[in-house]
Amino acid sequence: MKKLLMTLFAVLTLVAMPMLASAAEDGWLENIDEGLKQGGADSKIVMVDFTATWCGWCTKLKDEVFSTDEFKKTAGEKLVLVAIDADKNRELVDKYKVEGFPTILFLDTDGREVNRIVGFRDLQGFLEEISKLPAATAQKPAATEEQTEKK
Repeated sequence: MKKLLMTLFAVLTLVAMPMLASAAEDGWLENIDEGLKQGGADSKIVMVDFTATWCGWCTKLKDEVFSTDEFKKTAGEKLVLVAIDADKNRELVDKYKVEGFPTILFLDTDGREVNRIVGFRDLQGFLEEISKLPAATAQKPAATEEQTEKK
């Protein structure tokens, strides 16, 4: 029995590894908290793609935008990428008030939404949205002269 369980575990591990590797290889994380942590460490905006397997526009976005070399280059320089399966993560869909698909959120390193795209954008439209993003770290207000004098 123990040998059977060990064999079953080994087979399941071998089957699961390519699925896990493909998410990591293409640069997409599947956890917002990990994305925010990496965004903070790298000083990058976190792009969260809320998608669903049944969503035709989501597939079109992945095929025509996210898979392009130009998007990958720009994203690699400016973004941490997170993909969320909306059907498996209803609590996140509710938390971020996602009402249509695809929905793309851009979060600063503190997790605050700085932009949102709902629906499909072609490559140039998507790159334009990325170019408008603010710095990844929320800027702290500068101390006023009065506050400085009190110190």
